[in-house]
Amino acid sequence: MRARLAVTAAATGLGMLALSACSGDAAGGSGGGGSEELTFLFPTGSVIQYHPWYIAEEMGWFEEEGVSVDLQVGDGSSGITQQVLAGNADAALPAPSAFMTAVDGGQDLHWVYQYQYSNIFSLATPESSGITDAAGLRGGAVGVSDLSGGEVPLIRAVLRGAGLQEGADVQILEVGEGSALAVQNLENGRVQAYSSNLFDVATIEASGTPMQNILPEDVQSFPANGVVATSESLEENGEALTAMLRAVVRAVRWSQENPEEAKAMAAEVAPEEFEDPAIADAAWEAATALKTPPAAVEGDLLGTPNRAGWDLYYEFLQQGSEAEGAVSGDIDLDAVLDDSLLEAANDVDATASTESAG
Repeated sequence: MRARLAVTAAATGLGMLALSACSGDAAGGSGGGGSEELTFLFPTGSVIQYHPWYIAEEMGWFEEEGVSVDLQVGDGSSGITQQVLAGNADAALPAPSAFMTAVDGGQDLHWVYQYQYSNIFSLATPESSGITDAAGLRGGAVGVSDLSGGEVPLIRAVLRGAGLQEGADVQILEVGEGSALAVQNLENGRVQAYSSNLFDVATIEASGTPMQNILPEDVQSFPANGVVATSESLEENGEALTAMLRAVVRAVRWSQENPEEAKAMAAEVAPEEFEDPAIADAAWEAATALKTPPAAVEGDLLGTPNRAGWDLYYEFLQQGSEAEGAVSGDIDLDAVLDDSLLEAANDVDATASTESAG
């Protein structure tokens, strides 16, 4: 298992994805004879961020549920969405921006399981800065991981909402992904805030710079990554997709009940992600926070979208022009947020995961 993960995490080329998916023979996977096979894509190679899938694999829960899942790493959210649409993968775990852009373009996609519930992007300031909201950034600068990164449209909208104009009032500067350069720019005052995903911010905090998230509360409720599939894949692979999700639900529950054991198992799968304990602990905390259901859906089936957050996010995506990446107002969220697999995916004996783990 771990040897296969090392290969697929390194091989992100689309040719490899097409070959493995179209061959009908999942490379590795957990199931033996009789198991249904799926190819499933992650946008990046992070076991910490997506640990329930790897824990389900290590525990043998995919096999118990009768499915063999080939876990592969693709080329970002847009890339893996295109691979699903091309039929080169059965399902994937993209960011909602890539999903909504595809749906707005007329593509046939369904969002079938909400894995990360809250906004993965952050706008953070050092706790020592005294800046507690976006308005306090007037006359300063925001550092971002990349000027083409997914956080940039979000930050521009937040600045507009605070009455600030990019360029005239606030600069947006590229400073890297939670790197030493980002820390240096915060320390020397070149930027007063940093925006990237929560894992990059966690890396900065682990370096010894305590940060605070100053995104408005409604923006923090925007959804993050979830499982998507086409209608064709749902029709052909519905039982296998449900089996995969049932194993993942078991892993999510077990990880919540046994966080240290779950972290140790992830460290066995991807030891390179745990070389710096402070960074690993911060990243694990971020991953745990992202997959914890908010109060709005607490007690609902795992994977239930927070519809209030989705409605706000859809309104946000319609801001600006088409050239700036805005989507139309023609998307039927009731149709594309598909809960048809959730009841069966959550049909897990409350003791099953614990007993299997023991």
